[in-house]
Amino acid sequence: MKILISLLLLLHAILHLMGLVKAFYTDFLPTISRKISISEGALWFACAVLLILANVYFLNDYPFWPVLSISGALLSQFLITLNWEDAKYGTIINLLILAVSFPALT
Repeated sequence: MKILISLLLLLHAILHLMGLVKAFYTDFLPTISRKISISEGALWFACAVLLILANVYFLNDYPFWPVLSISGALLSQFLITLNWEDAKYGTIINLLILAVSFPALT
């Protein structure tokens, strides 16, 4: 189960890096229909960093990992609402992350 949660966090973080790439290289990902500004790309990167840190903390059994993963999932959901047509299925992953993270807070 620990490997599955770790892969979920890591793969979701990698997907968020697509927003960063799209912000700087607009022609690189033509499947993403909406133009992403550099400041929004920075938010996509911040979300990826939060999820990667949550993954590292989770793997090392630090008690702060749920706070990082919840913060990353909430920021992720905000970004998904801005890019709904391209990223709506990320909501499912965010719900899974929240479902694992909230019980771990106690």
